[in-house]
Formats: sequence, C-alpha cells, structure tokens
Amino acid sequence: MTSTSSAGHPHHRLLGIGYGPSHLSMSALHASAGSAAAGAGLHFLESRDTFSWHPGMLLPGARMQVAFLKDLVTPRDPTSPYSFVNYLVSQGRLEPFLNLGTLTPTRREYVDYFGWAAERLARYVSYGSTAERIRPVSGPDGEVTSLEVDYRGPDGTRHTVSADHVSLAPGGTPVVPPGVDPGVLEDGTVFHSSSFLGRVRSFHDRGRELPYRFLVVGAGQSAAEIFRYLAGEFPAAEVTLAHRGFALMPANSSALANAIFDPASVDLFHDADPARRRSILADLRATNYAAVDDEDINAVAELLYDQLVHGGDRLRLCRFTELTGARAEGDRAAATVRDLLTGTTRTERYDAVVLATGYDFREARGLLAGVDPYLLRDGDGDLLVDRDYSVRTTERFAPRIFLHGAAEHTHGLTSTLLSMLARRAGDILDAVLDAPAPAAPGGRPSVPSPVTPLLEGVHA
Repeated sequence: MTSTSSAGHPHHRLLGIGYGPSHLSMSALHASAGSAAAGAGLHFLESRDTFSWHPGMLLPGARMQVAFLKDLVTPRDPTSPYSFVNYLVSQGRLEPFLNLGTLTPTRREYVDYFGWAAERLARYVSYGSTAERIRPVSGPDGEVTSLEVDYRGPDGTRHTVSADHVSLAPGGTPVVPPGVDPGVLEDGTVFHSSSFLGRVRSFHDRGRELPYRFLVVGAGQSAAEIFRYLAGEFPAAEVTLAHRGFALMPANSSALANAIFDPASVDLFHDADPARRRSILADLRATNYAAVDDEDINAVAELLYDQLVHGGDRLRLCRFTELTGARAEGDRAAATVRDLLTGTTRTERYDAVVLATGYDFREARGLLAGVDPYLLRDGDGDLLVDRDYSVRTTERFAPRIFLHGAAEHTHGLTSTLLSMLARRAGDILDAVLDAPAPAAPGGRPSVPSPVTPLLEGVHA
C-alpha cells in the first residue's frame, strides 16, 4: 500500500534503491508475511528493464559457491513459498536435483530461481527507474522527518518519491586497474569480467578456430573460469592468465572458517574494535577474495599438464605479474605488464584483455551527497554502521539509511555475499517494521515482524 506525502509524492515506509538479490530477498520475506505486512509500504527502484544477476558470467557448468539452503528466504523463514526448494517443486525438478547429491546448483539454475521469484514479486519494484539523488525533508522544527528520492523513469522523465527510510543495494562497481586507458574500454578490446559473455560473442561470430590472443588478468574464481572457457571454446587461441601471486590459491571453504558467515560471527565482528576487524578480514580473506574452488584449480592444472604431454604453448600462467597499462593499437589492445620479481616491463598486443579484477562495494557517495552532512563517520572517513545495517546519523534525523554491500568494515565479509542474504534482509525489515513509523500523512498501521521465527538462534 502506498500513501501520499504532503508534497503530493508517492510515499513508502521503506524505499529500496537497486533490485538485485538483496532487495529481492527483502521482498520475498515481506510477501511471506501475507496480509500482516501488506500495509508497510515497501517498494524498490531498479535501473535495469528487468531482473538480472551477473549475466556476463553465466558460464556453462559454473556452480554457485553457496549452499542452496542459503537462498532468498530459508534461513529466516523456512516456510516461505519463495524458497529454492519450492522453486524446484514448481519446475518439477525436486527429485532430479536431490539425486545429484549436491548443495550447490549451477549458476544458471540459481539465476533462473531468482528470476522465478522476481516475476512473482514484480509488484514491489519499478524497473527502468534510475535513482539520482536523496534529499532530506525537514519539519517545521527543523528535524528531518523523511527522505525524498529523485529518479528518472523508463521514458527519461524525472519523478520524486518519498519514504520514511531508504535501503541502498546498488551492487558493486567493476574495478579497472590504474593505467588502463578509458578509450580502450570503450572500443571493447579491454573489458571487465562482468560483461564477459556479451563481449566474447564477437569472437564466436568471427570464428572459433581463429588464432586469437587473449589475456586474462586476475587470481580469483572469475579469472579461473574465464581461462577455462577461453581455452575450450577457442582451440587455436593463445590464452594467458596473469596474476600477482605465485599460484591460484584455493578458497578456504572449511567448516570452521565458514563460520564467519554465521549471524553470531557478524555480531562478533561488529562488536570488535577497528584494528581487530582489520585483522579478522586479513585472516579470512581466502574465504572470498582472490581464491578459487579446488575443482577449477585442478581443471586449470590439467589443461597445462595436457599441454606438456601433447606439446604446444598456447596456454600460459604468468605468476608475479601485474597489469600496469592498456591502450588501443589499431583493432587490438597493447597491454603492459610488470614482473614483480625483477621489475622489468613488457608490452604485448592482444585481441582482448579480460579484467577479472573484482568489484568495489564502497558506499554510493553520489546518491548520499544530499544527506552526507547528517551521516557519522569514523576517523578513517568510513561510515559508522549499526548492527542492523543502518548508518549512524546526527540527532534530529529520524529516517534510517541501510546499506547492503558497503558495510564490510563494520559487518565483515558477509556484507557483500549471498551467504547472509536472508538474514541481512530480515534484520533490516525487523528494524523498519518493528520501529514506530515517523509521522506521515495517511497514518500507516503498526506491522508485526514479517518472518517466521522457527530458526531464530540457529546458525543455518
């Protein structure tokens, strides 16, 4: 249910910006509560025309790195109709999936699950709507009582919507190493892994058997998957994987290390002082960053060994190698790399350079510029974020601003990961729906907690 603000704009209890898995999970938990939460006024703005999640990396056979039970809803509401298990039942694939004996679906199937849920929750989102800025709205006494969000609709016209609270989940920004010329990104000879499948299609169109030269930069899961894909799809291509370390390192997926993804561990991390937080992140970096599944490491090693057996040198791993620059040279890219052991550099030409260099999940400063004076920061300039993912603010600022993905410094690795998807969404819903609503036209009713507490206290 949507009310109207005093300025005549549509008004919601909670407005979310971005509609990826985080806000899809929030929608699913909210919808699972049925009529009890129907009056809460939950809505989301999404710049894309439809739901999608990493479409550029839906490689054949690539699997999720999270168990299917950590889906949109199950850890918070195992009775929800929006669970992955219910998706399997609706598709007639429950028994065949169980017969596989795996906890990790393929990435393609999990994205199909997300799409299945998004189709059923379409009432929560306005697609083709790009948020441009957030503005405070003050009452007669100067207290900020709500927020207004300006956005452009599908036809480019500007609109304004107001909300008691705002939740930000804009996703990560692809990281481009320093020295990469912007022009070479525009012509498509250098591109980030996030757009891989779309970009590589032109090489398929020209011919799979041509002697292309590809350079893949990175040491994580995406880099290994792309190396395998290019080696198999283009049998005459030279494929080089360059990374800064000695070897591709395995992800630490052991049961005890993975306890960092439990809600209790988020409590522990949040309660720690900044120095201890940095130490924990460093210790457990291999659970998420620059780490590769054992299966993919072994597959890369087998490709290289097979090349030793049968001869040839088209597949290469360049260790202790850093990309320092890339520029266009005709219809190819000239990439400059530095040997970190000797300090020497060399420049070679490639048909394509793929940047499997990860994402930046820092706060959406552009959107927050209008409210930044009200946001509290630590000595390093990072936002202070409470356990419920809300940013700490100055006094006389009633709205809450919640962050998904930009709270690693306060909440640990789970801030950006699917492992805590339902828990994170549920925590934010609890904070919004259990708290008294600020005064607003229309008088929204009090709403009970939208989740079934069957697993409270159980670290699933």
